[in-house]
Amino acid sequence: MFIKPFKVKSNNQLKGTERKKLCQEILTAYPTLTDDEIQSLIPKKEAISAMKIATHSGQLGKVYCVAKVPMFFQLDFLHLLLLPTIYTLWYHPNLLKVFTTKLPVVSKLAGGADLMLPGVIVNEPVTLYTFGKLHKGTPVSVDTDDNKASVAVGITARSSEDMYMSGGHGKCIEILHVIGDTLCQLGKPPSRPNLGPANIGNDDDKLDNLEETSNQVNESYDNPPVDAMNDLEVSNENVPKTESPCEENVEEDEVEETEQIGAAVLDQQEAVIDPVQEMDNLLEYCFLKACKTSVKSGDLPMLVSNFFKNHLMAACPPDKNVDIKKSRYKKLSVFLAEMKAKGVINTSITKGVESILSIKFDHPSLRKLVILEEPTPAEPVVSNTAVVSECYKVTADVVPVLSKFGYEKGDVMKRAEIRKCFTEYVKRENLQDGKMLKLNPQLAGIMKTKADQVTVSMEDGINKFIGRMTHMHEVTLAGNKLLHTGKLEPIDMRVTVRSGGKKVTLVNNLETFGINSKEFSKECQNIGASATITDEPGKKTPSVLVQGNQILYVYKLLTEKYQIKKTYIRGLEFAPKKPGVHKK
Repeated sequence: MFIKPFKVKSNNQLKGTERKKLCQEILTAYPTLTDDEIQSLIPKKEAISAMKIATHSGQLGKVYCVAKVPMFFQLDFLHLLLLPTIYTLWYHPNLLKVFTTKLPVVSKLAGGADLMLPGVIVNEPVTLYTFGKLHKGTPVSVDTDDNKASVAVGITARSSEDMYMSGGHGKCIEILHVIGDTLCQLGKPPSRPNLGPANIGNDDDKLDNLEETSNQVNESYDNPPVDAMNDLEVSNENVPKTESPCEENVEEDEVEETEQIGAAVLDQQEAVIDPVQEMDNLLEYCFLKACKTSVKSGDLPMLVSNFFKNHLMAACPPDKNVDIKKSRYKKLSVFLAEMKAKGVINTSITKGVESILSIKFDHPSLRKLVILEEPTPAEPVVSNTAVVSECYKVTADVVPVLSKFGYEKGDVMKRAEIRKCFTEYVKRENLQDGKMLKLNPQLAGIMKTKADQVTVSMEDGINKFIGRMTHMHEVTLAGNKLLHTGKLEPIDMRVTVRSGGKKVTLVNNLETFGINSKEFSKECQNIGASATITDEPGKKTPSVLVQGNQILYVYKLLTEKYQIKKTYIRGLEFAPKKPGVHKK
């Protein structure tokens, strides 16, 4: 559901009453939580925000974030059922019934696949109650056998009885949210903790609680949410059928070999293992990871020294340190000779200097490698360019039409979005006749047309419809978005004379464009003139006062550094005249 990017339609911070309502919803959905545990999930001192989203497939929903980390989400087609994210489950692993799988399967789930029954680890022999007593469409979580910190959240594709009767074949869980998806990329979420090996089996007390929660969830709606999922066009383009994580042709020896490369390296359990073997595993993992993710065919041939410094060392996990002398190889050349013998690379030595000539990127060791570290999201580039765009707020007049497309009163929309919704509404109601628009009672009431008027042109209809909304301006600067209702006042520059006949330059309305007055005043001091913040009579925001006539410098600073368009700056006429220029 969140493999592909989703669109954020609005993002609002919750008020006190809304916080209480959210806490009550969590308690209703998960009665096993205590009041203290809910308070730890929704702290009073942290900012809680609610985002209205539209997924790539067009499904509407909400995401609740605590300190910018997503903790719960809702989807309309699931009847707004409140589901925890994997971050919430890291604190409370038993909120949902847990299914356990092998670590290599996680990469397949992250690519868009659902969890199949052959990929579920269960105790033998399989009985009627091996999978619990779950209904079809029950929310569940997925962990791995080496770590019970959840990696995915989904809903059961069939009931527990059907899972038992299927003989270990077919789909088990429809995956909605998985580690590494776009939901995990919001803010700066924590890394997956190590909660110890998964408990594969039934804990009777927890099972009873889970069944009670499951029954409450299933009673809250008549149609199981998986039925709605079946109507969706789920695309698994990135997951070849031959590599499905749960099909019967997954060979056990391949899984075991992959785990030796991946899980043995990054397993943070405090088990006592041979330090030499551990360093061998780490060295091989970093080598394969560098070959798979860092080195490109165009980079070859490459000196071994450059490969080790710029690629192999960079592939090492943050909490590890590669030291070849602590491995059984002792020298990098010995290790590379073994990799060459396995057919992963081809090397040559010229005048005592070794180089990597080629890498076999389709080698089984590279294909089966599972990279376990989550990629560090790149820091967004902060731009000082102020972008001004027109937008409109949804009012009570137009809600009857726009609510059909998931918008509510108070939502902010761009003109193109409004036009798209309006055109779609006209097509649904069969109101278009060439370039003319036939007015039905709903549109006539919104546009407040004359009683005898039955048609308008399509363009006039769109303009009149938009005219019933609140006109606004959105200013984006350095990643921050500011909304202003009505006309956007430009930045005002003017020169006045203070006591002693000294000229000063006053700059007002900087805050409208997201420019911090204190930082701007420091910029103005670079020319050697003093600059301060002052309150001007009749002005809503503070003004920056610069000694002397500095109109040209301020104008250059606004247009070049902050990229403010000339149309949003007023007062250039007060700039000092060039010598030799006189009015006739």
